[in-house]
Amino acid sequence: MRARIILPLAIGLVVGSLQGAPATPAPGSPERKAICDAVRHHLAASRGPSVENRLFKIDALRVDGEFAYFEGFFAHPDGTPSGVGTADDIVFNIFLKRVAETWRVIQDLSRTDVPSESEQETIRRDFPQEIPTSIIPSFWRKILAR
Repeated sequence: MRARIILPLAIGLVVGSLQGAPATPAPGSPERKAICDAVRHHLAASRGPSVENRLFKIDALRVDGEFAYFEGFFAHPDGTPSGVGTADDIVFNIFLKRVAETWRVIQDLSRTDVPSESEQETIRRDFPQEIPTSIIPSFWRKILAR
């Protein structure tokens, strides 16, 4: 009886430790470039094609399996913000999924303010449940109740 309880627990701990924490792709790596390119492509759809050549200052980049979280803003080559006082003065909060070796944006929570209660309800309702909690920042985990 005791072995039936301990063995599954031990297996679960080993499997959990093998999965590990989210990783951050190194600067200049193909994966990091592919994620940034997917974010640029997504933003170009609403902000115009000039976005395709913009640089980002990345505050957070987490990858867990087929999912990624990107947090960053438009920046000059020295890393200082480039959109201050303009419509580009925003920190982007974007979730992506790798589909057939291509990163695609699946949720964009970028905003200029804290969401209202009704917005939070909509975000909770529409947020993809498949996104692992390990890549969701604590601010959004609280709103999502995850």
